[in-house]
Amino acid sequence: MRTLSRTLITFLLAVVIGGIAVGACLAALIPGTVEIATAHHYTATQVGELKALAEPSTIYWSDGSTSMGTFGLESRDPIRTLNEVPKLVVNAVIATEDRSFWTNDGIDVGAVFRAFLTNVTSGKIQQGGSTITQQLVKNRILTPKRDVNRKIKEIEDALRLNEKFSKEKILVEYLNTVYFGSGSYGIKAAASRFFGKSLDQLTIGEAALLGGVISNPTADNPFDAPDVAIRRRADVLRGEVEEKYITQAESDAANNEPLPTVKPPATAIVGRDFLQSEVLQDLLADPRYSQLGATEKERTDKVLKGGLKIYTTFDQNLQNMAVDATTNAKPFGGDFASSLVSIDPSTGAVKAMVSGQDFAVDQTNIATSQYGRQTGSTFKVITLAAALSDPTYSPNDTVDGSSPCSVPGFDGFSVNDEPGSGTYSLWDATSGSVNCAFVRIATSVGEDKVIAMAHKMGIAKQNLKPYLTLTLGVFEQNTETMANVMATIASGGVHHTPYVVQKIVGADGKVVFDESSPGDRVLDADVAACEQNVLRGVVDHGTGTNANVAGHTIFGKTGTTDARNDAWFIGATPQLATAVWFGDWRTTQSGTPAGFGGDSAAPVFRQFMSQALADQPNVPLPDAGPVCARPGSNVNPLGGHDAALPPVANPTPQLPTVQQQPTTPASPSPTTPPIPTFNVPSVR
Repeated sequence: MRTLSRTLITFLLAVVIGGIAVGACLAALIPGTVEIATAHHYTATQVGELKALAEPSTIYWSDGSTSMGTFGLESRDPIRTLNEVPKLVVNAVIATEDRSFWTNDGIDVGAVFRAFLTNVTSGKIQQGGSTITQQLVKNRILTPKRDVNRKIKEIEDALRLNEKFSKEKILVEYLNTVYFGSGSYGIKAAASRFFGKSLDQLTIGEAALLGGVISNPTADNPFDAPDVAIRRRADVLRGEVEEKYITQAESDAANNEPLPTVKPPATAIVGRDFLQSEVLQDLLADPRYSQLGATEKERTDKVLKGGLKIYTTFDQNLQNMAVDATTNAKPFGGDFASSLVSIDPSTGAVKAMVSGQDFAVDQTNIATSQYGRQTGSTFKVITLAAALSDPTYSPNDTVDGSSPCSVPGFDGFSVNDEPGSGTYSLWDATSGSVNCAFVRIATSVGEDKVIAMAHKMGIAKQNLKPYLTLTLGVFEQNTETMANVMATIASGGVHHTPYVVQKIVGADGKVVFDESSPGDRVLDADVAACEQNVLRGVVDHGTGTNANVAGHTIFGKTGTTDARNDAWFIGATPQLATAVWFGDWRTTQSGTPAGFGGDSAAPVFRQFMSQALADQPNVPLPDAGPVCARPGSNVNPLGGHDAALPPVANPTPQLPTVQQQPTTPASPSPTTPPIPTFNVPSVR
């Protein structure tokens, strides 16, 4: 058979290529001959490689066994061997597309010759006479251009491909390549998307329907043209009877099967929720994933077409807990939302993330938004870190916390309406969140040092300014950033850049990327230990008592901003650092208050952490250590200290009495630096 086919093909190619033997007479009788014959200049000597298929990438939860979804431009789930495809499916395709497939040499000589006569008569390429092998060549090796050169190359390459690959390999590649319409690429995806079934569950009628749409997936699909699809299915079944693949009775029964009615979405499969969108954005924009490509376009192609396995850091159980807490522990509903991010302090892996609003509507993730919200007094943990990192400062220092407060050299700034008055130890000023005390500490340490510490601890935004109200959290940050700040303290002073992708495995099974950064030490361990103990006072007897978790030692900080528009709590144990924001995400203007951070955000934090740590041992805080044992003196807001004072032994912080609701700064524009006319955020 192979020798005969070669002889016939050589003859046919001679006719097609040189088809001029009959000269002007044939040209006069069949005008199209000249146009077709003179077009050929094919000189290739070997078959090209099959182009890679666009295969979606799969995203997994951190356990590696459960899929979160897929990224892709084409919905395709490739089969690996022909054993995955039931015989009734194979028969339907063979009977429809290439009845001589198992015996031909890659082309059907009779079909090619008939197509050639039709094309010559018409003067253009109208019929292909293509076998399955030719179709594979056309779709995976050649361009779709329809002319004589390409058609002859298709024939030659089909012959060569038939010698290079087994019939089973050719059919597998074909079934993975072919488009079935309605966004479905490949036989496996088509079965799932058309019928909601695996291949081994398809009926004879369903297999025939799929075989019938291959030649014209748009016009013959059952969702837009059910009558046409029924006729096409009948044609396929008739062919199967003729080939003795099925009986007439089976054909009759299959013809009566109902058509699928729910049309699958034909849109690209890209970031369907905020978690998937976050993963995709990181893969495309973060330089740590340069192994996927040097440019964003190369990385996009790899992610959307490369069939990757992407293992995220998101813990499915913790994610469910986070959703539950931000949904059910909110103090009130309406337009208020709660965003939560929880990070493993030892690695920077983001374990749970809640956007805070309807991502499907707004396509914005508050948790990682570039704009963020004012952080209020949670920023004081950074001022505290800057102070404790200076060996001349101690939590036993005393500082004037009375208001109003202004500092020489900061003309135009004034913090007004501060609840409470008098002198506080740094322990007390922190647990009670005394604004004027922290303003004076920040100016004493140096606001340039506070800004430098903020950047070390994970605040990437460069818009921080040395304003008197810097320490009061007037510059916006997102939830992930504030969780990362707290994670740095919880880790003992090692900063890890937050990440959501742990490992990437290529379609070939090789590991492309595996996160293993050791992090950067930005705080001495003794400084971090002391700060944890100072922040424990916030939860133990300060503004954050609502964040207490039974059986676990929590340290953290509350924050409340302008007219209580934004309520925060950031807290941690060595196992988990979590930030919670609560407020009206639609506006930064005064409206219905979101409450104080200790009243609104802290309960959300408590519910999440209570569930998240339920099966974890309590890890006690490290000893307060030498930094907390430094002798104290009085802080001078212009820098350094006044005359030394005796150390404060076993301080018992006293909360300031709330005298009236404070006025607070307007939120700086995300693009315009704030002007120095701030009042003060809430003490809590």
